[in-house]
Amino acid sequence: MNWRIPIFFSIAFACVLPASARVLYRPADGNRPTQILIKGELTQADLDAFEGMAETARQDAATPPGTGLVNVVLDSRGGNIWVAMSIGQIIRKHAFMTRVEVGASCVSACVYLLAAGEGRYVGGRVGIHRPYLPNDGVTSARAKKAQYDGINAQTRQYFEVMGLPASLYERLRRTPPDRVNWLTAHELSTFGLTKSIPAPPRPAGT
Repeated sequence: MNWRIPIFFSIAFACVLPASARVLYRPADGNRPTQILIKGELTQADLDAFEGMAETARQDAATPPGTGLVNVVLDSRGGNIWVAMSIGQIIRKHAFMTRVEVGASCVSACVYLLAAGEGRYVGGRVGIHRPYLPNDGVTSARAKKAQYDGINAQTRQYFEVMGLPASLYERLRRTPPDRVNWLTAHELSTFGLTKSIPAPPRPAGT
């Protein structure tokens, strides 16, 4: 299914945090595959950075000493939902893996990134809650409801495109935006947020 995220809903945040994310690129090194690290709040600038790094990672992983594998390593408490969905589409397009390492957290909009991985590993914590629209004092209640309905529709569609069950959306929708529902290992598996796939073959001669 082909669809595009309406970036013009830039005021929509899963949570409001003070600083933008750090998006860092690490080429393959020995047994460690190519990595893109995302840490912090997701903003439009992070989407721009990720787009460039994704193409570099794809090319590097396809040639020695690459393994054909790219891990997107996550440690974020959320940010702009539309940015998260857009980055998620890039992750899925390139069949990148997503990882939440031990000691890291993936919360709120970050879960949209985790969900996009071709393979998904969680060693840290994953938390979900309903999206939050800040009160700007200008947007009318009617317009705000329309925006919120749009977020819900796009979230449901996004999870469907990523092959995740409707039960994940329903659990997210039932969790108030001022709370975090930390998912158990069983729930992560049930909701499809963990997924193991065979490692790709290493290049000849390595």
